[in-house]
Amino acid sequence: MGESGEFAGKITPLRLAEDRQRAERIRDVVDAFARLRGSVSRFVAMLARDAGTVSSVDMTAQQPFLMLLASLRSHAQKAKFGRLRELNRVIERAMSAEAHRDVIFMQSPLASEAALHDAATALERLDAALIGLCVKHVLACHARTGLPATATAAAATRAAVTA
Repeated sequence: MGESGEFAGKITPLRLAEDRQRAERIRDVVDAFARLRGSVSRFVAMLARDAGTVSSVDMTAQQPFLMLLASLRSHAQKAKFGRLRELNRVIERAMSAEAHRDVIFMQSPLASEAALHDAATALERLDAALIGLCVKHVLACHARTGLPATATAAAATRAAVTA
């Protein structure tokens, strides 16, 4: 510090604009993976609840992701899930989700913004496919119970929002 109590040097920001953009892309990847994991957990909990099995999102949240996917497949088979073939394809694709997420840890060379964007997009697409199957399942279940179309649509909307 100088005699006047001011700093004698120049303050240089440690975070450049590029660092902020990279941090945002990394956040996008992490958030997309968290949403996918949450959707899988809620789907497992819903199928377990439909089967009368005690399972909650909190219980499934403790499982490793691949184990969670195996649990989803198992519950769907037990529930005679109507779109099991489609669900199995989504599960197969979701098995690479951790690899998409792990792109954020690349050290040398660092993952490019394009690679981070691609990883976040792939995770978001998996999540959307899974939510779509869940909503279709809820609609099919309500159609079998004979709920009016408006009640079925409202239930599907609620399921999609919570799923």
